[in-house]
Amino acid sequence: MTQPLETPLTHLVAQYLSLEELIVTEELLDLCGAAIDWRALPVLKRRLHEEKVQAMQFEARGYIRMWEKCEQLIVSLTDLIATLEGASHDEPHKTQH
Repeated sequence: MTQPLETPLTHLVAQYLSLEELIVTEELLDLCGAAIDWRALPVLKRRLHEEKVQAMQFEARGYIRMWEKCEQLIVSLTDLIATLEGASHDEPHKTQH
């Protein structure tokens, strides 16, 4: 049996979730179910802002390893948000409440 091809979004989601805290993962599951889609954008954007602030604090204090983890998460979030925003422009049926 062959496995389905991994899409870029699937890869980005897996990469992001491997770096994220469990509480945020649970929030995303409650919001979107088993698939992360455009509904997750507000949470992802909030997390991006939080991680950028935290990364600056870690860098200022010299916590290199914690800063590096934040930077990994920032890159992952940025890529995931860009991909989801691109996909949401392709699907005009969405309206946010």
